[in-house]
Amino acid sequence: MTTGAASLTLHVRTALEAIGPASEQAEAWLAERQVPADAAFLVSLAIEELVTNCMKYGYGDAKDHTVDVVLTVRAGALEIEAIDDGRAFNPLEQPSPDVSLAMKDRPIGGLGIHLLRELADEAAYERRGGTNRLRLTKRIAGS
Repeated sequence: MTTGAASLTLHVRTALEAIGPASEQAEAWLAERQVPADAAFLVSLAIEELVTNCMKYGYGDAKDHTVDVVLTVRAGALEIEAIDDGRAFNPLEQPSPDVSLAMKDRPIGGLGIHLLRELADEAAYERRGGTNRLRLTKRIAGS
């Protein structure tokens, strides 16, 4: 595990074809820092879920937009911060889906955000300067 703090900022276009390369870059960077697989999985899920949600719901235009994903590894924790300039939206206020229902009976939506909240040890949202800022923190064992 890297000592001290190290950061990587990914500028992910709101396009399906941008998600895979961004996740691959994040995974390689995290592997270099010996970040455990469960934390790396959270990063990949966050990139996919948050960029996809911005594409579907964040904007009222067809322009290109970017979601900045900032990864920070420090002693004992991985922090993921996603920053977008879409409509104000706090995913932490969304109700959890009823996972007791059979898959065919569940309404579409909400499961990805639910998984992010469940997998992260801490989650915080703020709207600042016309941007949404979602911060997820995952404690890293053994660091």
